[in-house]
Amino acid sequence: MALRDLLKSPLVYELYQHLAGGTRMRSSCLSLLAPKAGERILDIGCGPAYYLNDMPRVDYHGFDTDPAYIAHARARFGDRGTFYCETFTAEHAARLGAFDGVLLMGLLHHLDDEQCRSVLALVAGVLTPEGRVIALDTTVHDAQNPVERLIAVKDRGEYVRRPEQFEALAREAFGSVEGSLTKERFIPSVYWSMSMRAPRDAAAR
Repeated sequence: MALRDLLKSPLVYELYQHLAGGTRMRSSCLSLLAPKAGERILDIGCGPAYYLNDMPRVDYHGFDTDPAYIAHARARFGDRGTFYCETFTAEHAARLGAFDGVLLMGLLHHLDDEQCRSVLALVAGVLTPEGRVIALDTTVHDAQNPVERLIAVKDRGEYVRRPEQFEALAREAFGSVEGSLTKERFIPSVYWSMSMRAPRDAAAR
């Protein structure tokens, strides 16, 4: 059975994230997001949302299209969050209103450029004035060793990009984008994280 098939299990997915450094990276992303109690948090591509207990009590809305992941999150967290087995759309954005923080963890490398532009524009449109968006993705870059690159290109995401490509897409929607490259050693992996603020369309709202 291929790894991508095994990862359909929420428990296997969570174990793999621990081994590959994804859990530590998500913890770093939560530190960047710095959610405060009572804030509204949107998580697109939340998977089983196993890191939800690492947040204070927030108004959490998690979206994922995998029924097993969403069922697992609902069973585990109950009323800690609201979970949607759906793609986040403009209709959701209009109905749910503004958010203080948005997480896109492991999402963008599953989307082509136009899909990325659409998601980034949507989340830019739902941010409060002090809102922030945090993204985390597998990446490829020139200094990567062959094992790291192989693991990156074998990722379930079909659109693993270079850091500058992720950043260029983000800058189309946000005036402030800060990125960071991080390596994990146990399963050699490289991640690109971005903190995005100041939506470019804010003046029009």
